[in-house]
Amino acid sequence: MFKKTLLYILFFYALGNYYIFYSWYLGDEQIIIEEALKLSLKSCIPMFIFIILTHYFYHTKNINHAQVISFPPIILIFSINLGFFISTYNMYSLQIYNLPIFLDYFRSLTTGLILVILAIVLLYISVRQFNSYNEDPNPISPSSRIIMKSIYQYSRNPMYLGMIIFQIGLGLMLSMLHISFFTVLTYFLFRYFVIAPEEKYLEQKFKQDYIEYKRKVRRWF
Repeated sequence: MFKKTLLYILFFYALGNYYIFYSWYLGDEQIIIEEALKLSLKSCIPMFIFIILTHYFYHTKNINHAQVISFPPIILIFSINLGFFISTYNMYSLQIYNLPIFLDYFRSLTTGLILVILAIVLLYISVRQFNSYNEDPNPISPSSRIIMKSIYQYSRNPMYLGMIIFQIGLGLMLSMLHISFFTVLTYFLFRYFVIAPEEKYLEQKFKQDYIEYKRKVRRWF
């Protein structure tokens, strides 16, 4: 109970500070640069602590599931948070570089919102398909079947694809392109430290059935 309470406090404290930060960042109000830096750190540092503790408390090493590096949503939050930290720390402290002006074209509430909605739809359909078979989408739980219907006829990893699209859209929507740039990190961690161990586990468990599924359906789309 203590663990969950602590994590809830950290998560919602960070979210609250993120809300305050972006209310200012996307609005017309002006604040001094030191206050902007302080507010950004009050947002991302508690989230980093939340990420570390969630992994430490709940990620288990068990031979009866894929040996993934961490929970995919935690990887996603880590990548988003890291992109936010590097962006704001450079803007309000280091001031080493500026992004090229032409990239401002991609700062778009509308485009970002469309991508975020698309990602949520993908995630909803993917998780619903797992639930329809009483399967847990959490990769550190054992699998009892290969899900090959619905959206899984077109992508072997629609949930991870949805998370990547979500991160791209979030960065565009919040006018903070570093968040979108760090999708590259999310892709790398998913591809080599989540999907690869999952595929190894599923091949060992389901053998030719999974190999045949891999042959018919692409990894992403």
